[in-house]
Amino acid sequence: MSGAVSKRYARALFEVASERGKLDQIEADLKAVVDAIEQNTDLSKILLHPHIARAAKKSLADDLFKSHVSEETHNFLNVLIDNGREGQLVDIYRSFVRMANDARGIAEATVTSAKPLSAEEQAELAEKLGQKLNKKLRVQTVVDPSILGGVVIKIGDRLYDGSIKTKLEHFAHQQ
Repeated sequence: MSGAVSKRYARALFEVASERGKLDQIEADLKAVVDAIEQNTDLSKILLHPHIARAAKKSLADDLFKSHVSEETHNFLNVLIDNGREGQLVDIYRSFVRMANDARGIAEATVTSAKPLSAEEQAELAEKLGQKLNKKLRVQTVVDPSILGGVVIKIGDRLYDGSIKTKLEHFAHQQ
């Protein structure tokens, strides 16, 4: 249920951002707010505490964010607090980013490799995969020595596993 609610809020904000030509700004605003909340446990506890008055939460949000985010983002934060949905901000942010990326023709990719990839390797991988998917890829890399070699690529709900570890496991099960 909360996933559907998060998507509805994200859709509403996305439509406002699109109409006003502020997709990038509002996405950056949301990221800054989410990062601040995730990095400050006291702030997170206050905003998520059910017994702290909404007016106090809105006042805190005003003090912390009003001068640093767009009017649309600020108003959106107030709507979330008014409706008791501030605990869903991270999910709303993720849904918003997916919608914005779809509108831009961008896909997020997480590439896991056994050793760090060079900038050239990342660019080449993004280019080739982007051509196959007909999208521009934003690549985030993760290093995991346990995969031994090769790469594991996650794009949305799809997982492409070209790791040596998985190939060895498949080989072992065939024997």
